[in-house]
Amino acid sequence: MINKIKTTLNSCIGASYNSLELISTEVSNEILNLKDNLTDIEDNSIGDIEITHDDQFYIVDVKIQDIDKVYSVPNLISIKKAKDILKNHDNHIIYVFVEYKVKDFENIDMYEASITNIRVQPIETLDWSYLAIQNLGRGQLQIKNTANGLTFNPEVTRTTWFGEFKEKAIEYYNNLILKVTEYKTEFEDD
Repeated sequence: MINKIKTTLNSCIGASYNSLELISTEVSNEILNLKDNLTDIEDNSIGDIEITHDDQFYIVDVKIQDIDKVYSVPNLISIKKAKDILKNHDNHIIYVFVEYKVKDFENIDMYEASITNIRVQPIETLDWSYLAIQNLGRGQLQIKNTANGLTFNPEVTRTTWFGEFKEKAIEYYNNLILKVTEYKTEFEDD
């Protein structure tokens, strides 16, 4: 499925848009054109697109990034949702990372954004060197900063990645317990 999506999206590289929202919409529409048991997801859902293919379930989430931006920390997914999805080996989370460059027009209040690169990667290839679990809801998997670029580990197995994911989640919750206990103690001591 990943190779089908990669092949489909190659035609988007170099395309220009006058709206950042259009980039995400157009990339999603290209994936939807695969017409292989695809279903749109509601706006409040986990990803942009759900695909069922060969008894496998894929959640495809499109993330766009301005390559000239110094600092960017996109949220990926709630750690509870990721755990619930990934515990079934027939379920997959795929990210489509779309990089773009903005060209401003002088003396005109307009810009043009051109897609420079598209990478399609399953969640388990994301490197823990730039991932973090942050305090949002029950915990949010987030990229610390995309300014240094993203590297992927295709040789890491899903089982290994998921094991580390669970360790990081438990560490996050232990730290949260300590922090909340400290807050509680401050009130009890006053």
